[in-house]
Amino acid sequence: MRHALRLARAGTGATYPNPSVGAVVARGDEVVGVGRSGPAGQAHAEVKALRKAGEAARGATMYVTLEPCRHFGRTPPCTRAIREAGIARVYVSVTDPAPPMRGRGIKELRKAGIETHAGVMLEAGERVHAHYLHHLRTGRPWVSLKVATSIDGRLAAASGDSKWITGEAARKQGHRLRASHHAIAVGAGTVRADDPQLTVRAVRGVDPQPVVFDSKLRLLEGPRRKLLAEGSFIVHTAAAPKALRVRADALGMRRIVAKSRKGRVDIDDALARLGELELRSLMVEGGGELLGAFIAAQAWQELHVFRAPILLGEGRPAFAQWAARAVKSAPRLRRVSEKRLGEDLWSVFVP
Repeated sequence: MRHALRLARAGTGATYPNPSVGAVVARGDEVVGVGRSGPAGQAHAEVKALRKAGEAARGATMYVTLEPCRHFGRTPPCTRAIREAGIARVYVSVTDPAPPMRGRGIKELRKAGIETHAGVMLEAGERVHAHYLHHLRTGRPWVSLKVATSIDGRLAAASGDSKWITGEAARKQGHRLRASHHAIAVGAGTVRADDPQLTVRAVRGVDPQPVVFDSKLRLLEGPRRKLLAEGSFIVHTAAAPKALRVRADALGMRRIVAKSRKGRVDIDDALARLGELELRSLMVEGGGELLGAFIAAQAWQELHVFRAPILLGEGRPAFAQWAARAVKSAPRLRRVSEKRLGEDLWSVFVP
C-alpha cells in the first residue's frame, strides 16, 4: 500500500477533475503490476496495473489507494476489470465518498467472492487524496495559501519590487505546488503589478487553471494582461459594470459572480461557486490583500511560507487588509513540516 500511495502522490495535479489513484498487483512479496491514474479519459490505475500483470493477476492481490469505481464514466468500471482479471483479494485505503460509490464498489467485489478490505493505511490515504476528499465532502476546493517573504514578513519592498526574495530552490518548490493544484488564484493588484502567467515552468507538470479576483473588473479597463485571456476564471461581484462584463466575455474569460463583502469579493461564496465548477483545489499566491482576505475568512486548509534571510523593513505585508485584534485572539497555527531550501526555509502550517 505504501508503494500504491507513492504512485498516487506522484500524479497529484495531472488527473483533475479525477483523483490521482495508485494501484499495485502482487503475488506474495512479488510486485507483478503497477498503475497510476492518467488524465481524465485514460485508463484508471487499477486497469493499468492489471494490464501490466497480465495472467499473473489471476489469484493475486491488489492494493489500491481509492475504492475502485463501479460505474461507467469516460471509461468502463474498474470493479468489472478486477473481476475479469481473476484477482483474489483487494486492499483499499480510502472509501470513495462520491455519490455513485460510498462503499458500493467494495460491496460489489465482495459479492463477486473477492476478499476485500477497506481502511488500510487510512490516514496516509486521506492525506494523499486530501484535495479530492475535501471537495466532495464540503463542495469547496481545498485551499493552499502560498507566500514568499522576507524574514520580517514582507512579500515586496516598499517600491513593490519582489524579484527575487527567495532563491532558486524555493521557487522550484513553488512550481511543484502549482503543478499539484487544480487552480491558482491571484488578486487584481498582483496582475496589475506583475502581469504573471501562473504556469508551471521550473518542473514538469500540468498548468493549473488561473483564477483572478477582481471585484469590479477594473483590470478590463487597463492594458491587456496575460491572464485576461480565454479560459481564465475571473471572480467579481454584482458591482462590476455591464460594459466590463461584456469585455470579459468577448475575451473568452469565464466569469464567476460572487456575493460582495465590504465592497470586496466574499471569499466563502466565491469558493462555493468555484466548487460547483468541480475545481478540486485552489492555490492562492497573492497578493497580500487576497491572502489576508482568505485568512480573515478562515477559508484555507494549508499555508506554505517560504522565508528568505533578508530584511525589507517597511515593505508590503504578506497579509494585508486584515489584523488580529489582540495577541490572545490571533490564530495559532500548527507547523506540520519544515525544510531548508538553500538559504531559505519552507514551512507548512495548518489551522
